[in-house]
Amino acid sequence: MTHKSFKIIAAVFIFLFLAPPAFAQIPGGFVDPAFNPNLLIPDSAFSDTQTFGGAAGIQTFLQTKGSVLANTTPAFLDMLKEPDVILLKQGLDDPEPNLSQKRTAAQLIWDASQSSGLNPQVILVTLNKEQGLITSSQSLSGGALQTALDHAMGFDCPDGTGCGNLFPGFYYQLFGNFDSSGNRYLGAAKSLMKSFTTPGGRGPDVNGSPSQVGQMITLQNTMGGYTGILPVQSVQLSNLATAALYRFTPHIFNGNYNFWLYFTSWFKYPNGTLLKLANATDTYIIQNGLKQLVPPFVAQARDLNLASAITISPTEFTNYQTDVVLGPTDNTVVQVPGQTIEYVFINNVAHQASDLVIKQRGLATSTILSVAPTDLSLFTIGSVLPPNDGTIIRSTTNPAVYLVQNGQIKLFSAYTFAQHKVTGKQIVTVPDAEIASYTQNGFVPPLDGSLVKASNDPTIYLVSAGLKQPVLGDIFKNQGYSYRNVGVISADEINALPTGSYAPPKDVTFFAVDSKTGQLYDYKEGTIHAISAFVAKQRGITPDYVFSNNVVSQWYVGIPVPPRDGTIVEGDSPSDKTIYLVENGQLDPLTYQAFVNRRIRQSQINTLPELEVLAYAKGNAIAK
Repeated sequence: MTHKSFKIIAAVFIFLFLAPPAFAQIPGGFVDPAFNPNLLIPDSAFSDTQTFGGAAGIQTFLQTKGSVLANTTPAFLDMLKEPDVILLKQGLDDPEPNLSQKRTAAQLIWDASQSSGLNPQVILVTLNKEQGLITSSQSLSGGALQTALDHAMGFDCPDGTGCGNLFPGFYYQLFGNFDSSGNRYLGAAKSLMKSFTTPGGRGPDVNGSPSQVGQMITLQNTMGGYTGILPVQSVQLSNLATAALYRFTPHIFNGNYNFWLYFTSWFKYPNGTLLKLANATDTYIIQNGLKQLVPPFVAQARDLNLASAITISPTEFTNYQTDVVLGPTDNTVVQVPGQTIEYVFINNVAHQASDLVIKQRGLATSTILSVAPTDLSLFTIGSVLPPNDGTIIRSTTNPAVYLVQNGQIKLFSAYTFAQHKVTGKQIVTVPDAEIASYTQNGFVPPLDGSLVKASNDPTIYLVSAGLKQPVLGDIFKNQGYSYRNVGVISADEINALPTGSYAPPKDVTFFAVDSKTGQLYDYKEGTIHAISAFVAKQRGITPDYVFSNNVVSQWYVGIPVPPRDGTIVEGDSPSDKTIYLVENGQLDPLTYQAFVNRRIRQSQINTLPELEVLAYAKGNAIAK
């Protein structure tokens, strides 16, 4: 828990001293002899914001530790109390103020780290030191869990007086808040970094002024949990990180000892450190507080020197939980000796790939790595990698020609083959087994705008966006289509095309629904616009076609066609006597003064059904 928050007024940071806080304790025992209270962690570690590589790395760490913060359900995200007010988040330098959904704990930790410059590892250790939210949170639920989240970093929660009311909430603990007067207060992440970046370092107050790096200071300890601890102890602030941590938590025991213990246990070895047990053949690499097995071929692919691995004790080894096996970099090609199958690694998954695919990806077969079957079995074997989209292939014994689309192969028919004007030079011949290994998904669809029909069915379809749209007889005539342009394809090809809505008429087509006297519409730019009896008479519109309701119901409905510009209208509602002037296709309400100034007579006003008036687009009021 912390001594302080920072308040910003006229860009000045004001230090607010709070009473010493209480701390979560690790169960008792002897103090680790490796603990040096004068140097808690290196400065380089304190400000390393790229540990974990992103929110996903933090999420993996939380899941591996079994932390309650790994929960991503909407109900739990609500408990983190991320505000909805964009301006508030912008004022707190939140790097993601405009997101439309609440962030996970991992995402908030990452964003707070990037905004403040503080290592997310420091945030995670502090969350555990203060509220046990990483390793001791499984038993928390309900009100107890909410309280732990509200005081997650122990920020503004001094001993004896209870927590303040400015930072309750996981989000506010990390990012800060504004008080009722609009004054901004830094949260725990930026508060720690403010102490760290202050020239000379800023430690806890001694004799009324902040201590600095190099000074020897005397602190009170909170007793309990460990043997042989003195109530008062001196410590020398050896670096900026140590000064900042003691300012945040002005105790060696149990607060900063617990911080050191967690940090050392989880993050003693930097990312990329190779470790092994004595007399063991397996080597592991440390990534984001977890260990990953490094198979020999992966070490070769990543140029890792396994001989440089540090030998550690079984206790240290078990402190690091095991993550997935480390894979080679993307596009590494491997092969089991004595086998012909080649694999390409993508996102830690091995995909079988042909020479054609390897060549298309610009990978050199001369750099294929040998992999033992046991090592390859450590990884997921994914789907077969297809050639690049747009590749045209056929097998050595079958004349069928395929097009690669969306990672799958589709069969050309004679019709689509001719449409695409495929030449022999474009076709790549591959082994039969390779064709069989790819996922086949139907036929190459006819080009958009094609008119097609099956040989055994008179229905004509328009192909649009990969869908087949039935063409009604009137629409066929309306669009000026010709039967000479209708391609005949197999029923299987027709059935393979998903069915869309009915093919539309051309723009500015006037039609009625179900009968000549039915509701009148104008079709324009993919949308139908209703035409009232008043507008039809005024504009002299009559239907050119009649379409059934089941056809019309599939088209988008837009704003009705308005009366002509200059028309004056009102609704027939007894409670609303607003008079409108139609201008630029919109109904602009007239003020009384505008009505008088324009000398409008009652005979000029057209009374329409209220629902019709409500349906038209409205403009701004006319005042004069």
